[in-house]
Amino acid sequence: MKKNGAIVGILLSLLFILSLNSYAENATPNFVVIMTDDQGKWALGQYDPRIRTPNIDYLARNGVRFDEAIAPVPVCSPARASFFTGKIPSQHGVHDFLSDSDSGQDDWLKDEELISEKLAEQGYRVGLFGKWHADTKGWKPAKGFTEWLTYDEREVGWINQYEHSGKVHFSRNGKPVKYTGVQARFLTENTIRFFDQSKGRPFAAFVNYVEPHFPFDGLPSRLTDYYKNLGEKIVRLEPESDLKQRGDRVQDSLIDKETLRKTHAKNISQYLAAITLVDEQVGQILDALEARNLLGETYIIFTSDHGHMTGQYSLYGKGNATRPQNLYQESIEIPLIIYGPKEKVLRPQVRKEFVNLYDLFPTIIGLAGAELPENYDSPAKNLTTLLEGKSPKKFRSYQYAEYGNARMIHDGRWKLVRYYKKNETGDPLDRWYDLTSQDRERYAVAAPEKIHAKKMISELESFFSRYETPDHSGRKIFDLPKHNAMEAWR
Repeated sequence: MKKNGAIVGILLSLLFILSLNSYAENATPNFVVIMTDDQGKWALGQYDPRIRTPNIDYLARNGVRFDEAIAPVPVCSPARASFFTGKIPSQHGVHDFLSDSDSGQDDWLKDEELISEKLAEQGYRVGLFGKWHADTKGWKPAKGFTEWLTYDEREVGWINQYEHSGKVHFSRNGKPVKYTGVQARFLTENTIRFFDQSKGRPFAAFVNYVEPHFPFDGLPSRLTDYYKNLGEKIVRLEPESDLKQRGDRVQDSLIDKETLRKTHAKNISQYLAAITLVDEQVGQILDALEARNLLGETYIIFTSDHGHMTGQYSLYGKGNATRPQNLYQESIEIPLIIYGPKEKVLRPQVRKEFVNLYDLFPTIIGLAGAELPENYDSPAKNLTTLLEGKSPKKFRSYQYAEYGNARMIHDGRWKLVRYYKKNETGDPLDRWYDLTSQDRERYAVAAPEKIHAKKMISELESFFSRYETPDHSGRKIFDLPKHNAMEAWR
């Protein structure tokens, strides 16, 4: 009898273990998406060990690092709109940063189905913590979000949200909230509280820090001191490019040459200190998940909305730092790291495929077990097979991006930026670059051999013809509603 009881006990134990394994394989995962603001791909310890990002480095060493990731557009609102919709700007219609004070319309994304809605339909609690800026009137909660903690500019104006420390005005689920301190910590604390409030339900937290966006001031001195004499060595002021710095407006991210020479050391130390500050928040989130036994069932995605030039080509800013607007690699290249359950993510990996920020839309929805929106049509690709360590025979041969009336294609070496004129019957202006040259994109170069150039032009035209919608096409940007008073092409 005792022998039979022992056998039964062993069988029950085996069944319990198998059930745990089955649960691990089939459990609905959580998601934490950490998006920084204006962070160039270059600004990570993974690419320069002098930059202190040990927690993000941990994610990369135990996850998947995508070395050829770009944003679909080098400015915040359209890039974020692309992330939340999984579409290109010429599909959703947001082409430049949106201003509440002088935007040509409200509800830019009213006809789009957001990733938050699809996750909510799947039973997720969905939270936003930090910057939204994918539409106007951002203090109002967007569709699908359970928790909404973003900025409220009604009382103090738009610049307040970028204050790294001091008093910052927030909107919590539509109600004003004030916080005094280091705002990145406030967002982290609320994110961790959101984990606890979920009480067993799957959650998706979108944590959008404003660091390292300007102003280049207000970062803790314990962090800036480290970069005080090092920052200039990491990024030196480079010679100018053949695109002129925009001089038609006053903005902290567009600094005149004389001021730039005097302030670059301080600016770069503040910029890099902001990235280390974000890294500390990543460590807090990792610790919180591990302490709650959630780390093994959570995907953590680290990325940025677009890149940034912080002295490269003697420029500060992104796509709107020059006239005409640019699509420099420094403006569009972004860091992208995905960490996830061991059963689902082969680690560590460094992937070289061409990926885009909007690829995260079908990837997250697929990993959550949800369905893509009905009639969803986009160039976005699900990255799951890459996470699993597989090598698809055909992924992408080209990278594409756009910014208003400018469009870009590159194949890893040759890069074409095409500017369409207001009169659509006029010939576009083409600028070619050789990305393997020592000068990178400092000067435009002669086009490659005729057959190669013709092929790339054809691919560029075919791509946008395939996906753009007539009412939102960047080629018609001069006729579309105004985004702000300082649009790059006006």
